[in-house]
Amino acid sequence: MPDAAGPLRRRTEAIRAMALGAVFLAVAACGPEVESAVQRGDRLLAAGEVDAAIAEYKLALRQEGPEPAILLRLGRAHARSGDVDEVLRHLSPLLAEDSAWAVPVAAELSEAARVAREEGSPENMARALGPVLDLGPGFVPRDLRLPLARQYASVNDWGRAVPLYLAAEEAGDLEGEAVLELARAFQELGGCRAALPYFERYLAQAGRRERTGAMWQYGACLYEVAMADRVQGRRAESIERLDVLIEQGIPRTLLDRAHYARGEMHLETGDTEAAERDFLAVLELNPVRSGPLVRLAEERIREIRFGVR
Repeated sequence: MPDAAGPLRRRTEAIRAMALGAVFLAVAACGPEVESAVQRGDRLLAAGEVDAAIAEYKLALRQEGPEPAILLRLGRAHARSGDVDEVLRHLSPLLAEDSAWAVPVAAELSEAARVAREEGSPENMARALGPVLDLGPGFVPRDLRLPLARQYASVNDWGRAVPLYLAAEEAGDLEGEAVLELARAFQELGGCRAALPYFERYLAQAGRRERTGAMWQYGACLYEVAMADRVQGRRAESIERLDVLIEQGIPRTLLDRAHYARGEMHLETGDTEAAERDFLAVLELNPVRSGPLVRLAEERIREIRFGVR
């Protein structure tokens, strides 16, 4: 007698087999996701395998095109390796494209600059930070402002150096020799008036040996500003600066001019005794009577004493 339950059992088994197959397919579909090139690059970079990470990011670049996220990762990886050229090649387009990338790009360029500095290449440090400085001195990290300022000063790029020194001062990092460096930078830019307070600040704290060179430059700036004050009608300020220059006695090459100019201003105010002392000092500073101001000083002395030139 045929088994009536047989067809039903076979149908049930078929349904179970189909269900089991569906389960296997579902499990396969929910299995581990294949890593993308970017994900592999991130994992390798986190593990310190910089070259391997760069290779993965380059693969992602070929696959997906110049996406900002990929370019930023490539810049970060090359920054770790200290390859400033590659960092700039990948990150500069981001700055040109959208200012919204300024902060992350500045961070990666700054990291490249730190690596370059550690490797003893201040030139590469400056190249990496060039686009960052173009965004403003505030974008340059605090720990890199003075090193970058000094690098620019070393190649006489005073216009870039001064804002960095000032940013360092604002952060409270301008001390010691850096104060003198800023004074000299202002002087090189023709800004002696701005330089004077920094010369004075440095001289107030410097040792005797360090003071001599700074006093020479300070004296030169004192004379320059004193002459400008005189032209602009600020006689009292001019005399005050010449007083400081004459008292410190450096640079000696400017002393006869300082005395003569001060003597002229004393004459203008009617202080003939002070004026005569200054003109006599011009003669004392030129004992062989060959200096260009000797004849003029002698004429002034005769004028004071005898009323004639």
